[in-house]
Amino acid sequence: MAGASRDAREGHDGPVHGGVDKVAWSKAVVLLNVVLIAAVAIAAFRYTRPDQAEDPAYQPQAVATDTSGLTLSASAAPSPAEPAAGSTAPVPSSAAPTEPATPATGAGSTVPASEVPTVRTALRADFGAGDSWPVGAGFRESGRMAYSLGVVDRLMVHGDPEGAGTVSWLEKWTGGSDVRRLGARVLFAPNHSGSVALTAWHTSVLETSGTTVPRTGMRLVASPGRWELVALDARGREAVLATGAWRAQGRAATFDLVRKGATLWLTDPAGVVTSVTDPRVQSLSGPWAGFELREQRVGQRPAALQEIWAG
Repeated sequence: MAGASRDAREGHDGPVHGGVDKVAWSKAVVLLNVVLIAAVAIAAFRYTRPDQAEDPAYQPQAVATDTSGLTLSASAAPSPAEPAAGSTAPVPSSAAPTEPATPATGAGSTVPASEVPTVRTALRADFGAGDSWPVGAGFRESGRMAYSLGVVDRLMVHGDPEGAGTVSWLEKWTGGSDVRRLGARVLFAPNHSGSVALTAWHTSVLETSGTTVPRTGMRLVASPGRWELVALDARGREAVLATGAWRAQGRAATFDLVRKGATLWLTDPAGVVTSVTDPRVQSLSGPWAGFELREQRVGQRPAALQEIWAG
């Protein structure tokens, strides 16, 4: 009776353990789960409403924070710097391929060395190795110079200019067939250097006088850092076919010029190959291989030929 009276006073329908009513606690847990499930369902419905999901113009808003800490609203569309998938936006210029170190700047185009035809040489004189004046070669000069063209200290060279327009022409007939290859290893003077020229003449340069020269469609004029491929008509008028720049690879500079039909291939001292096609290349070329040293004024120092070849 005393125990019953105590239960009645405390208002409990069952036993009490440690001050927690398990039945009441279980009911509270169930109720809380129901409330949470309902809340999740309402939230899911709110963010997947049919009126938003089916509207193609609808875009959710993302939040971005700038470096000053201000909160800015920004669309979730792709950034202008990152085109969307399937976009045909141009590649930024910074990602574009770089140009060759020494490209042609005229009408020529840079091509692989494998495109250059193979031409056998009929003339080769290596003055640096001790070769003497090429057998059967002749020469002509214009202007005043300290001494005439000759092999001096294993170089084909002439003396310093003593007036304007100093030129020496060395020429060798190649046997009747048109020249298809010309080359030289050149030493340019360290300062105020003169230029060199390699030419396939239509007729002999030795038959002219003064500054007059024959026709040609295969002529290279080279100076420190620059070169030109030119054609000369019957009146001596010059047409530039291509121009370019080259970088020194030591003291000597090697140039190799090859022709097939109306196309020329020039390999510069850095190994860069430039190709140019012009009808004058074929129609004005001839069987006389020419090598020149030239200075425009007093004070320039002559370039020198270490080696020459033709085919």
